[in-house]
Amino acid sequence: MLRILVIAAALAVSACAAAPPPREAAAVPAPAVTPPVPPPAPGRSTAAADRDCLIVAMFYEAGGEGAEGLAAVGHVVLNRLDDRRAGTTICDVVYEKSQFGWTRKLRREAVSAAIGTNQRWQNAAIMAEAVLTDTVKDPTRGAHSFYSVFQYRKKPRWARNLEVTVRIGNHVFMR
Repeated sequence: MLRILVIAAALAVSACAAAPPPREAAAVPAPAVTPPVPPPAPGRSTAAADRDCLIVAMFYEAGGEGAEGLAAVGHVVLNRLDDRRAGTTICDVVYEKSQFGWTRKLRREAVSAAIGTNQRWQNAAIMAEAVLTDTVKDPTRGAHSFYSVFQYRKKPRWARNLEVTVRIGNHVFMR
């Protein structure tokens, strides 16, 4: 939990650093382009395409949830990956049939081009790196599934036999 708070603080600081300077001090306008997403840190070996799939999944599923929600979704994807046969990739897990609704609109080949440059995208990218390098531990207690309380008022039928591990933000996580 402490690491999540540290990452959340880092995200807040980066948001402040990305804010334009006060009006009276602004002699030169800030550049319109946000710096590129940092390269992966040492840890879990991950291809760039898989890293991008994780960033996009975290953004679309929990982009407004804050650091803990982003980490939770990232860890669910990795928990599923750990249960798959060898050779399965993060993109394979994300694009499994009927897992994430947004995958019906965003083709797998277009994932890397979909990554934006605003602060929410940067937050997802930073947290994806933290999840991949195990800097942030799994807040879901090993969950493999989750649902949004906005989409389902009560536990969905497909989740009847799953154990709820934790609720983080607007998502309920289960295994």
